[in-house]
Parts: sequence; C-alpha cells; structure tokens
Amino acid sequence: MVDWTNWIDRLFRVYYWFKFYPFRKERLANRGAGRKKGFVGIQIDGLAYPHLLQAMEMGFVPNLERHLARGYRLREYLSGLPSTTPAAQAAIFYGDSSGIPAFRWYEKGTGQLISCNDLDHVQHFREKLFAGRSGLLEGGSSYSNILDGGASRSIFTVSSPRPQTLFGRFGGLRILLLMLLHPLRVSRMLGASVLEYFTNLYDRWHFRKTRPWRVSSGLFPFIRIICNVILRELQTFGVIADIYAGVPVIYTTYSGYDELAHHFGPASRPALKNLKYTDKRIGEVMRMLRHAPGADYELVLLSDHGQTPGFPFHNKFGATLGEAVSAFLRENQRATVSSGELAFPGVQLGYLEKELEVRRSGWRQRLFRATKNYMQRKISQLVPETIKVDPREGVVITYSSSLAHLYFAGQPQRLSWTEIERDNALLLRFLSRHKGIGFVIARGAGPEVCFFHPGGRVCVTPGQKPPGAELRFLEPYGDPLELLPELVAFAGGENCGDLVLFGAYDGERIACFDDQVGGHGSVGGPQMRPFLILPAGHPLLECERIVGHARLYHELFLPLRRQGATD
Repeated sequence: MVDWTNWIDRLFRVYYWFKFYPFRKERLANRGAGRKKGFVGIQIDGLAYPHLLQAMEMGFVPNLERHLARGYRLREYLSGLPSTTPAAQAAIFYGDSSGIPAFRWYEKGTGQLISCNDLDHVQHFREKLFAGRSGLLEGGSSYSNILDGGASRSIFTVSSPRPQTLFGRFGGLRILLLMLLHPLRVSRMLGASVLEYFTNLYDRWHFRKTRPWRVSSGLFPFIRIICNVILRELQTFGVIADIYAGVPVIYTTYSGYDELAHHFGPASRPALKNLKYTDKRIGEVMRMLRHAPGADYELVLLSDHGQTPGFPFHNKFGATLGEAVSAFLRENQRATVSSGELAFPGVQLGYLEKELEVRRSGWRQRLFRATKNYMQRKISQLVPETIKVDPREGVVITYSSSLAHLYFAGQPQRLSWTEIERDNALLLRFLSRHKGIGFVIARGAGPEVCFFHPGGRVCVTPGQKPPGAELRFLEPYGDPLELLPELVAFAGGENCGDLVLFGAYDGERIACFDDQVGGHGSVGGPQMRPFLILPAGHPLLECERIVGHARLYHELFLPLRRQGATD
C-alpha cells in the first residue's frame, strides 16, 4: 500500500521550501544554535468558552475541531479581574498584572491618563511595571499583542522597546520576492478588504433592524478591515515564516472577533462568522507546524477573556456616565477636593514625545510628530467617549466596557468612601442607586473594602466573610463567595479609582459604559470564562479550577520555555 500520509508530508516540505526559501539561512542558523524546542501561543481575543462551543456547533471552526480530534482538550478557566487583554498579557508574559486596573485608567500621583490603545501610554506603564524584568518571549517574536513580553522581534505590537515593522523584519528585497512567491495571499488580502467593507454595511443594516441599540460607526469600518483582513493576513504570514525559521517562542493575538463582538454582540452572527476566517489562518499555522517546522513546537490555543452581551449605557439612560456624574455634581454640590484646573502632562503623546522633544531632530521626526498629533486629534473626534475629564469638578472617569474608575484629582492618594462622602455627601447614594450601575467599590478604614449597592453598604476585611445574605447583590454576577475574594483583591490595586463602578447585569445583558453591545473588564456572564486548548494529559487540565492568567505563566508557558532552554 502507498503511504499517502508520508507522500503528502514530503510534498508540503517541498512546497514550503520553495515558498519560504528567503528564510533558509535563518532556519539553518537557529538549528546551528541548538534551538530544538519551543512553543507557539495563539490567542483569540475576547472569545469566551461558551461562545467557542456555539461557533463549533455552527461549523465555523473546523480546524480547531480537527485539532481537538488529534488528542487535544478544550477547557475553560477563570480570567480574574480585570478581564481585559493588557492585564491578561501582563500576567501571561511576566506573571504579574498588578498596576493594570483596566484598559484605561488615571495615575493620580503623576496626573497621567493611560489608554491601552495609545502606543506611548502602553510604553509608559510597560517601563514603569516591567523594566529590568525578563519576559516570556525573550529571544522570540510578538505579533499583534498589547505587550511584547520582552520579545526580540515585536511586530504590530502596541508596546515594545524594540519595535519593528513586518517590512523591516523581512527586508525590501525579501518582501518583493515573497510577494512574487505568494501572489494568492496578496490577491486574497486585497479582495477580502473590499468584501469586508460591504459586509460591514450589510451587518450594520441588519443590526439596526433587529436590535434597539444604536452603536456609533466612526472609524469602525476601517478598523474592521485592518483587524479582520490586513492584520490577520500579515500576522499569520509572519508567524508561519518564524515557525519555518525556527524562532524559539512565538505569540500572536487575533483581535477581529473581539472588535466585532463589541460592535454587534459576542453571540451575533457577524462576530461568530468572523471566527471562520480566523480558523482558516490558524489552520495554516497548524499545517506549517505539522510539515515543515524549524523546531519542535508545542501549540497553545487560548483566549484572554470572554465577552458578555450588553447595551450602551448612554442609549438607555440618555447620557454617558461622565455626563451623568458631572451633571449630578454641578446640580447638587461642587467637588471641593480639586486643587484647581487639572493638568495631564503628556496626555496626547506620553513621555516618549518628551524624550523626542529634548533631542536633536530632523525634518522626518518633526513630520512624524505633526502627522501623529493631527491623526490623534481627528481620531478623538470620531471615537465615542471613553474618558471623561471634568476640570471644573476635579473629576476624571475612565471607561473600559462594563468597568469604570472615578478619580478625584485633587489628592495624590486614593480616597476612602468617608472622605468622598465628606465633600460629596450624595454621590455614593446616586451612583449605587442608578439603574445602570450594579454596585460600587470604595476603600474603607485600613484594609477594609466597601461595596455600595441599591440595598445598602457591605464592608469586608480581606480574609473575613460577611453573612451570605449581605452578598445577595452579587448573585446576578455569579457565585458571591467565589467572586468576593477576586473583587476584594482587585479593589486593593494602587491605580484603581477612588470609586470603582461595575455595570448593572440582569443575568442576560450588562451595561457598557463604552459605546458597545458586548462588554468585558468586570464580572458577570461569559466575560470571565475564556478557553484553553492543551494536549490531553497536561497537568494543568487535571486541576479542578484554573484561576487567573498568572497561573498560565507559572504552570504552562514557563515550563515550556525552560524545556526549550535545557534541550
């Protein structure tokens, strides 16, 4: 009998040798350096375990299903707080996410606003939190991540001390050669960009017919094309090239589903159908791993968090959260803790711009800064409100989906709830009884953490459990006794707001302070239920409960890293 499997493998090896001929020297160099084992981490941003099961039932992820049939197991785990990508990748790459309380926050001590979709802001907190620390991806590659994990090669990564473009990675002549060797991929990317634009028009028309919520379009059509077509194709190509070359550790994030889930809902057909195309790109990676890898790789598939169906806060209540708080303060009483007009040093460009300003710069640097400033001004006009700064009342509010932080900017340290009530006697009552807010957390006396909800106030000292009846306000969000330690630990973070606000959740939909119909960052629903796919028999799969991304760092990725280093 003909061994077809062996013949197919040989044909793929010849095919990949021809297609990736420009990387033969790098492949030989890595083999000569003794790099025999490594891992490839593929993260699907925002995909919850139950929504992955739903996509499987709809037939959208056949490559993942075949992967499971080859001896891998699917498992859900608890993401922890905040359920956001920056905190998840900080814990996965460095084993620690403390200091990252949300996707956006305000540093009271420095007066710096932080937004994780701003390159300079992410670089600011990366250097502050992880300077001098070894990252998981040292000597490897980072594609399309928020943090770089110390990678030697960081492409499409928001923050890195060694940023690199894909064209810089391959070089001009190799890019030209690769385009000639990969005409189908180039043509597919161009054609898919046009198709994605018209698909977005149809999806928005259908969404308006079937949903009462109105989500602003803004830059979303272009973001959708970038995430779901261009970036997806280029990052896949980069990962495949690195696997062929034998780069020891590789980590990439596919973010298209998360963007669509925010816009149309995590269980919507546009979001789930998008996984069909992500699954195809993952299938390409799997084929390279089977037929022509430059090292012995372990493939790890996971998500960082999930999403919970939601509704835009401003659609239901007629104003954004920031507008509601500002109007309340002005109508009832002025916030007296403010020390005057707020000054946010480097809010647009962060400290990196300051570094550029004090150095000699040529016309290219000046042109870059002027273009960047112009684009940021235009983008800020199109993007819905995510940060509310009220200098008159001394209040800063940052939104991160269903989680918000409220800061009083007059004091460098966090205020306790008694200090807040002293100057704003009715504010906590207003917030805790608002129908769009489920509960509010504030500091109490000493280590005490206090919860304010429509039924009253509950104060908890870490390690002590209050009577079960006092925690009933948490029941819509999950098991109160399981959630309480997570919430208390989270509330102790130094960068958390003076008040931390959680969107109201009725067991079906959660209030999103952003302009979104799918939310994450807080608690309630699938947003804290990401998935993990590992080889059957992996010790982590046998654990009764897997809690937190730091556990993935210590028990999954770090052992894989060490195994490769000792071979």
